[in-house]
Amino acid sequence: MQSRTISIMGYLKNRAAVLQFQNISEDKANFLDTWIHCKCFEEQLDYFSRNNIPIIPLCDVDAYIRGSLHVEKQSFSLTFDTGFIELYTLCYPLLKKYGYPATFFIRPDTVGKTKRINGREVSYMNWDQIRELAKGGMTIGMYGCKGQWLSKTSLEEVKNEIIESKALFKSELERPFIYYGVREGNPTVEMVDLFKEEGIKTVFCQAPTRRRTLSYAVGRIQIDDNDLNILLIKTRRSYIFMKDSRYWDFGRKCKFDRVIHFVSNTFNRMKGKEIY
Repeated sequence: MQSRTISIMGYLKNRAAVLQFQNISEDKANFLDTWIHCKCFEEQLDYFSRNNIPIIPLCDVDAYIRGSLHVEKQSFSLTFDTGFIELYTLCYPLLKKYGYPATFFIRPDTVGKTKRINGREVSYMNWDQIRELAKGGMTIGMYGCKGQWLSKTSLEEVKNEIIESKALFKSELERPFIYYGVREGNPTVEMVDLFKEEGIKTVFCQAPTRRRTLSYAVGRIQIDDNDLNILLIKTRRSYIFMKDSRYWDFGRKCKFDRVIHFVSNTFNRMKGKEIY
């Protein structure tokens, strides 16, 4: 009971937060709304570096949430969803340049494939490239529910996907995954029991963290804008606190994220700053 109280209170002190990225690209003609231009992504990494903001591996965030690791300074962990090819060709070299760890949540049914999303052709990493990420010190997790909301996916679908993916990960990477990422939505009590049975330590989503299933509903902060000002706002402790509290539902109803985008875009236009 004591350790659980420590982990809950530690997380609400906002010392370790998880950032959620989709993809990095340099092709403006083939660019989805949630992607970030590679030059802007490097600007974000440079901001972390110049300001001595710790970028920590996901295992440290997990330990912090559980109360077994003390974090003195506001820190962040970087996560990337799905497994787009640009995460290997553009993102990974930048992470190595700055010496930052990261976690890549791989969607098993897209590995090595090319498909069309919103009329745009996108490609995904193959297993050789994913293995290289793992050998380079990056953490590999599973991106579940085929990109759908966890809360809108049945228990049977989640179970079947996890069982199939565990065998695939063990075959290709010679190790199971213990971190599970989803687009959004919190798990049911039955899903939490399933995760425990299948050896999954922590589930990362975009929804606010719920105390009753703390390590199985860890909220992430989505970074989907080329504007550095947005990153500065979303990494402030006041924003992180709101994201991981009951106030987030109110913030969503008020379209808080749209408001900060509008304000930042207005200032950028006034300054004549170009945003990719």
